[in-house]
Amino acid sequence: MNSLWPSAKTAQASSNEASTEAVEEAIDYSADESAIDDSPAPSPAPLLPPLSSSRGPLQQSQQQSQRQGGSSTMLPPAASGGNNNTNNANRAQIPQHAPTDSLSLMQLRRIVATVNATEPAAYDFVYSDMAPHAEEIDEWFVYQFWQWVRLNAAQKAFEWHWKHESGGKHGWDDADHDTRAKFIQGAIAGVQSNDAALRANSIGKIMYLVLGRWGDTAMPHATDESSRSIASIPQLQAIKAGVTCLTSLGGLSVVWEALRNVFEIHWTGEIQQASAQDAQDELMNLLTIMYIVVQETLNDPEDMASTEARLLELNPSLVDFMMLATSKLRWDEQSTMPHTQIFLLFWKSILLVFGGTKDLERVKEATSELTNGDKTKETITANPLDYHVFRQEITSKYPAYVPPQPLIPLEADNPSLLPPLPNIASRNGANGIIPQPPNVQMGGASILNQPVHIATPAPSPPPSPGVGGKGGKKQNYQTNQNFPFMYPPLDATSNSAGGKGEAGYGNPLVSRKWEGSDIPASILEAGQLFSSRVRMTRATRQLWEERERFLKFERGWETDDDADESDNDDIEELDLNELTLEEREVLRELKVEDNKEKKKKERPFQGPELDLGPQPDRLSERDKQRLMAVERFYSDALPHLQSIVIVLLRPILVNVTAIVTQQQNQMAGMANRANNPGVNGGHGSQRGMDMGGQGQAEQDGEPTPEEIDATRTREITSKAMTAILLLLLKWLRLSHVLKFEYLTQLLLDSNYLPLVLKLFAHQDIQQVVDSKMDHVENSFFQFCNIRSKFKDKAESDADNEEEDMDEENVHGEDEDNGRLAGEDSGDDAAPPPIKRQRELEEPVVDQMEDVAVDSEEHVPMRPEVDEMGLPLGTLPLEPITDFSRRNFFSLINYLRVMQKICKNKAHRNLLLVQYKSSTILKKSLRVPQPELRLYTLKLFKGQVPYCGRKWRQSNMRVITAVYLHCRPELRDEWLAGSDIDAEVDSALPLEQALRSLTHWLNVRRYPEKIAADIRIAMREEQDFFSRELEKVDLNWTDLMLNGDDTMSEMDHGESTWG
Repeated sequence: MNSLWPSAKTAQASSNEASTEAVEEAIDYSADESAIDDSPAPSPAPLLPPLSSSRGPLQQSQQQSQRQGGSSTMLPPAASGGNNNTNNANRAQIPQHAPTDSLSLMQLRRIVATVNATEPAAYDFVYSDMAPHAEEIDEWFVYQFWQWVRLNAAQKAFEWHWKHESGGKHGWDDADHDTRAKFIQGAIAGVQSNDAALRANSIGKIMYLVLGRWGDTAMPHATDESSRSIASIPQLQAIKAGVTCLTSLGGLSVVWEALRNVFEIHWTGEIQQASAQDAQDELMNLLTIMYIVVQETLNDPEDMASTEARLLELNPSLVDFMMLATSKLRWDEQSTMPHTQIFLLFWKSILLVFGGTKDLERVKEATSELTNGDKTKETITANPLDYHVFRQEITSKYPAYVPPQPLIPLEADNPSLLPPLPNIASRNGANGIIPQPPNVQMGGASILNQPVHIATPAPSPPPSPGVGGKGGKKQNYQTNQNFPFMYPPLDATSNSAGGKGEAGYGNPLVSRKWEGSDIPASILEAGQLFSSRVRMTRATRQLWEERERFLKFERGWETDDDADESDNDDIEELDLNELTLEEREVLRELKVEDNKEKKKKERPFQGPELDLGPQPDRLSERDKQRLMAVERFYSDALPHLQSIVIVLLRPILVNVTAIVTQQQNQMAGMANRANNPGVNGGHGSQRGMDMGGQGQAEQDGEPTPEEIDATRTREITSKAMTAILLLLLKWLRLSHVLKFEYLTQLLLDSNYLPLVLKLFAHQDIQQVVDSKMDHVENSFFQFCNIRSKFKDKAESDADNEEEDMDEENVHGEDEDNGRLAGEDSGDDAAPPPIKRQRELEEPVVDQMEDVAVDSEEHVPMRPEVDEMGLPLGTLPLEPITDFSRRNFFSLINYLRVMQKICKNKAHRNLLLVQYKSSTILKKSLRVPQPELRLYTLKLFKGQVPYCGRKWRQSNMRVITAVYLHCRPELRDEWLAGSDIDAEVDSALPLEQALRSLTHWLNVRRYPEKIAADIRIAMREEQDFFSRELEKVDLNWTDLMLNGDDTMSEMDHGESTWG
């Protein structure tokens, strides 16, 4: 642009050279010249344009300001004191060649650096599969008195039996290995006893062992400073040693069998009324032993490898039995079973048998379809369905262009990987808005592949005249969108065939040879780029294979091995003329059953149904066991999955009910307080003071210990429940995508979405994060420290430390008083010393006001951000550590499960829009936690296409946050979808198609797990020709038996007709 603005003196002289330079620049223009020059060298100042009558608004305002300032020169004065001069100076600094709203290179770099910079962490929270080891152990125990009685009984039983067997000569730590092993073996044998008292004592001794023998190991001051728990390090070491000892002596299988027997007794209802509490204690003690063993194994899998191997060898599997125990809770109406503890053990068994996040990522990478090493997450990719839609659009606009072939041969008018829907009319693949006329080629197919090619389409007819003789509005010429080009595309033969006409004479002039079709280079580049970024994922490949099998089965193309063998038997039995038809049918049925039994014996469990990926060699034996365990789990859990989902979603309803009840009680209390004048003074206040702490607690709204325990139990239950759902969804998707889809369908049908939205609507997210329901004085490790033999020593040490501190304070005060007295005697004119504390000379009212003001000033304000993540106030200098990590974990899991249910599902995202979830989910964006905000934004991204324009205009900050934080796709049209009406129309049919395909997979793979009536219906639907014969009342058996009579009748009829 600088060459186009010469100075006034050289404007005419360079007019002749301008055209030549313009031509040269147009010819020699390259991509390098258009790049931004970020070199540190300063660029030359642009020359001012000549004065003319046609000036831009910026130039006119500059000249007007200069005239007002009284300056005749083009530059403003060097020094000025008015506002006009200041404005002139600012305007003079603006580059003349750029618009006023443009960004400089430095500003652009600053914006990019700000966006990509890591935001400071407001909370010291890192999302992981589990909390610290000591906290996970502490969450197993509740804040109830009966639990401390049970633990105390176990301690007394262990200590009494050990003293009785050892004679009281030495303690546990001083005894040799044989003595300890003999004692533990006796306890293991007692677990198998039929005597209830002996069995209960033996279980209590083993539980006391795996809990670290707190009477000998708990030391109040021997804790880890970096941990938030008060668990002593010697006790944690003793827990690990106790689990190792139990494993080495073969006690895990015995405890597991005893636990299963107790569950069976509870399920059958054979518990006597008198021994109900003993049965509860026995069940809790056995669950505690198994939980501590599993938790210790998960905490240190390398050192506990032998324990992990023993746990994986349990029969039935740990995760399978806990799945059954969880499903049985659906019928536990009286809540006699410990629901929270069963959830926790089920969760930890999934982590043990299947694996956590690291194991999942490793198995996912080993079974990935990407074998070329391109696994970087920085590369923006596309799925085959997106590329299919892209090919439809390109070939409809450029029929001569044939894009690279897709990875999946989808139909031209099918926009989904699911089976085609017969009740949905096909739409044009170009834009989805213009309906496709009949008897023309498909919208996504190339025009070159059509059997009849129309070179020049007929023009559109002129518009009809207006009504009443008035001419209508003038219409522009409209080209038929099915034939957007007037002439056929040119190819390499056009040079000799004359298809190019006189344009061939221009080749020598432009030094260009006509090669290929006349397709824009951008289209060729787009097709090549898109096709090279297409990735076939494991889920896409599995869904496509099941789709093809389903279509073959529906059309009768499915090959059946049993049918083939039956045909072979028929061929072999052609020579058996002496057998009747009935005998042949019986023999065929017997052979079919024998063949099925042989297949079951010959085919192992990990047959073709276990998908190990394209390269099974990349999987280790342990990872193959994980996939096999997931397959076995789904097979066993298929009849119980509905019950499991109902049981797992029940805590959400309990939380919502508790929150609503609490809010109603608070409102009622506030109303009573407003109507009761005695609350603020008079007799009411005196009565409250007389009631003591209880009345004060009620007035202040402090929760009771029972309420604290109930709230804490609900939080722990929610934590375990959400972790179970998330892990099951992840592992089932890795095993097979349709297993994952079946579980999401059950969650959707069980009202997961409205339940979670209602929970988020009734609770304050910030208040939930700040919840403090863990009280150290009620924790399990505090109980251990109190019951330890080192308690008196720790108290004496603490008393000595306090006495030492008091003595130091007394000496320091004496020294200060002596120094002050010496100063007063030495120099009376010295100013009085500045006292560290203000003397209590002010009125009591003022003092209370100051205290109130100080307390308000020192109350820490929780950090809060807006929709885009920008802080609304000052962020803390250091990450906050005083918050509920458990609730953070649960909130994130709630959103992650919801996002997995609704991802790429138009019908389910429409449900979110119908529930008005955007207003509820906005509260989660206020909390500065990356994972919480990320999955909230992902939920917004899924439902934005179905929200109206008014909603988008009022929520542009949310849309901007989605662009900034959510990973984009190569075809990312979530904001400006081309055919929203078509997606809405096909949302429900696609949901039904997915459910049909999932049901067909379950019936085909696991027929023994499906109800008998469903199997019968499936078999009847498969036998099409039998049904048709039944309609006409024909029986081939009777026809074959009476074949001679039939043939004689036919011969008689022919003779009569003849």
